[in-house]
Amino acid sequence: MEKSWNVRAVFIGLLIVVASVMLLPTMLNRQANPWLEKINDGISLGLDLKGGIHFVLNVDVDKAVQDKVERRVDEITIKLDEEKIKYSKVSADPILPKIYVTLDSSANVEKFKKEVVRYFGDIKEIGNNGNVYTLALRKKSIDFIKTNSVDQAIETLRSRIDELGLKEPVVEKQGTTSILIQLPGYKDIDRARRIIGQTAQLEFKIEVEDKDPLSAYSNNLPQGINLLPARGQKADGSLLTYKYAKSKDKKALLAFLKNKAPKGTEFLLEEIDYANGEKEYRSHLLYKKSYITGDMLTDARVSIDQQRNRPYVSMAFDRNGARIFEQVTGKFVKRKMAIVLDNKVKSAPVIQTKIAGGHAVITLNSMKSFNDTLKEAKDLALVLRAGSLPAPVTFEENRTVGPSLGRDSIAKGKLSIEIGFLAVVIFMIIYYGTAGLVANIALILNLLFVLAGMAMLGATLTFPGIAGIVLTVGMAVDANVIIFERIREELDSGKGVLKALELGYDKAFSAIFDANITTALTAFILWNFGSGPIRGFAITLLLGILSSMFTAVFVTRVIFHYMMKLDFFKKLSF
Repeated sequence: MEKSWNVRAVFIGLLIVVASVMLLPTMLNRQANPWLEKINDGISLGLDLKGGIHFVLNVDVDKAVQDKVERRVDEITIKLDEEKIKYSKVSADPILPKIYVTLDSSANVEKFKKEVVRYFGDIKEIGNNGNVYTLALRKKSIDFIKTNSVDQAIETLRSRIDELGLKEPVVEKQGTTSILIQLPGYKDIDRARRIIGQTAQLEFKIEVEDKDPLSAYSNNLPQGINLLPARGQKADGSLLTYKYAKSKDKKALLAFLKNKAPKGTEFLLEEIDYANGEKEYRSHLLYKKSYITGDMLTDARVSIDQQRNRPYVSMAFDRNGARIFEQVTGKFVKRKMAIVLDNKVKSAPVIQTKIAGGHAVITLNSMKSFNDTLKEAKDLALVLRAGSLPAPVTFEENRTVGPSLGRDSIAKGKLSIEIGFLAVVIFMIIYYGTAGLVANIALILNLLFVLAGMAMLGATLTFPGIAGIVLTVGMAVDANVIIFERIREELDSGKGVLKALELGYDKAFSAIFDANITTALTAFILWNFGSGPIRGFAITLLLGILSSMFTAVFVTRVIFHYMMKLDFFKKLSF
């Protein structure tokens, strides 16, 4: 029997040692002691304690739906060609999730409905006006796209933020289309906005070099816009000449280019940054068809061009992307292939030969310093690795939380814990005497185990979390009060101290367990369904409940056993 008590004592001693070790990374300077990282990352401070950046983003779910409709237009066109169904036009409604298919008068309508409309399970026919048939996305499909676009955006943003190396960021859904992001300790709000807000939709498009729509306007140019000659080359080696536009005024250039692109093409701009902060914009006439997209990427890394001493981004494609890239580069040798990110041309290199192996590069047309260009390349590689957002996002709210507020919160939190702890300690000693002293030892161990549990889990301490610890201090003695009152009842009935201790613990356990399990269930619900500070409160409360039950029911009983065995006192005071 005595052996089992010794085992319990050794177990408690080991837990105290382990808990103390777990808290070392939190208590000591991790920069001066790098070996502490092998233990854990310590307790992180939340945004309200450490300061940092707070964003609320809105996902443009309607744009995600419209993108789906436009992709369906391309797929329906391909299907019509495969089935040899005659048509004159397939187009998407610019606002509503509808598709208009204009069939020739001799087209097989029944075959169109059977082989095309029914082929795509997410669309349905909602009417026709002569030969023009109106198709629409089903409501179930629209709801799925909207929900999925927000969920996918959250995962993409988490990946991007993880790439920044930030500890314990908050990225979670808020409402139906909004996303809450908190970056504790991060100060560069401009870089955070650039990385988080970039859609990162990567496309590879072929430049149109055999058409020259801008030359006709050479003698009628708006102020600030210039036309410059450019040369292209066909596969047979013959030269092509055309003109491109450039300007420092982006809005004026876009207005000039509007409605000037031939059918099936589009004008996109390339942005060139100069070291003095000025920007210049150049036009590129591209085929709308995108041969390769960012979802075919498997990796994106920053490399250095040894000859030019300039950073660039190297990319690797998956098997399908590598196959398509090889086919496209083989087909368009000597032509320019534009690398487009979020409808902006990053570079447009000439394809010198068929490229096998599934690798490509993005050169940055920046006149900035090496370090600034390197930072831009790293940010670009980061968003490409993390993937593109399924829809554009807009910043509804952004603010920086200063560390001074955090220091004030920490100071007040410490004071509240100290006052609460001291009040409980004094009350237990006055009311329960020696037994109260044992309860206070358990209270100290309870705090130790709670903080160690937070460090081991890598939990974030927020101001509501401090409130949870304060509440835990008060709750920690509840179990002891129940046990001590039970023991008093047994002593008043004439039982000896040892028997009273044994019966008091046995009879009190069910009441303690029932009370704590209901509180733990509530805390678990808060943790599971809550967000941000609410989860911080819930995790400290959960750890506090588990720790207080262990110290009250297990630790204090072991202490009482050895105090009685060593004849520490003749009569136990309750």
